[in-house]
Amino acid sequence: MSSGSSSTDYTSVYLFLGILLLVVIRRLRNVVNGTKVSKVRTIIFSAYYVILALFFTSTSFLYGGASPEGALLYVAIGAAGVYGSYLFSDKRIGFWKGADGSIYYKGAVIIYAIYLVGLIARIAIDLAFVGPQAFTFTLTPGASPLSATAIDAGIITDCLLTLGAGLLVGRNARVMKRYSSIMRGEETVPDTPPKISLT
Repeated sequence: MSSGSSSTDYTSVYLFLGILLLVVIRRLRNVVNGTKVSKVRTIIFSAYYVILALFFTSTSFLYGGASPEGALLYVAIGAAGVYGSYLFSDKRIGFWKGADGSIYYKGAVIIYAIYLVGLIARIAIDLAFVGPQAFTFTLTPGASPLSATAIDAGIITDCLLTLGAGLLVGRNARVMKRYSSIMRGEETVPDTPPKISLT
């Protein structure tokens, strides 16, 4: 980093990252304990996971040394994650009817954990090798190019984050399919939360 960039105030970047991690960790609690099924919220969160993954992986293309063709790899990994998770999560998600008559669900925690690990690792790599300016999308004049190790670390964490986003989209698609079956009376649910494995 140049001396000019070292004096830059990145408080807003750290505040953004702190709030982001708090939101993501709060979602993890909901995944473990259960949350009410909402089509709108499920769609919004699916988009949120994908947009976050796009935001953080984009730094690899801006100044992380990743080739544009690498985007095809990320798309393939994300698509495989969606498909695999849609199949994997079916028997790992439990539904129940709450006292208010609403349908709740929980389960497939490992999927969210993969996303969380990928997100934290991606943020850590950017902070370690690029610095907080990575999240302002501005290049430091005269900054040294990233090392091969930094580029490889970025690509690996990009792949993990992209996989995690795909897994969550697939899980949410399965939730919506199961919820539709419940609403049509094709699947019955208990009145108490089922015991679901954390995996």
